[in-house]
Amino acid sequence: MKRLILLICTLLLSINSFASELDISEQHIRATPPHAKNSAAFFTITNNTNKNVNLVAVQSDIAEQIQIHTNINEDGLMKMRQVDTIMIKANSSTSLQPGGYHVMFLGLKNDLIEGQSIKLTLYFDNGEQIKVNTPVQRINASHEMSGKKHH
Repeated sequence: MKRLILLICTLLLSINSFASELDISEQHIRATPPHAKNSAAFFTITNNTNKNVNLVAVQSDIAEQIQIHTNINEDGLMKMRQVDTIMIKANSSTSLQPGGYHVMFLGLKNDLIEGQSIKLTLYFDNGEQIKVNTPVQRINASHEMSGKKHH
């Protein structure tokens, strides 16, 4: 009986060691009007480790190019800029959201229609790859502005 319990505990620990310590939540991709060529994905990454981790790439088959972007204020104008990585600090979360970090899909192969689910693979500098099913959602202007300060 002791051997059986030991075996079960060992198996549970083995399974647990393969579980990701990074969690992806609140994921969605912006639906597009007909024939639009670009869209964006937003999500939250939670790092449950004691080390910083960087998102280094995102892969999907929906677009010709996929880039990681941020928005910056340059001379009073908000501009989008490509970045190489997004750091998710140890034991914290980083949100990709309108007006901040986001994933850009350039050269969409098809329209993105509300209700679809798109498979994304997120690549991290620790070697981890996380596959997520990401719903396509219609985003209205008031939803995007919530959370931003108005002047």
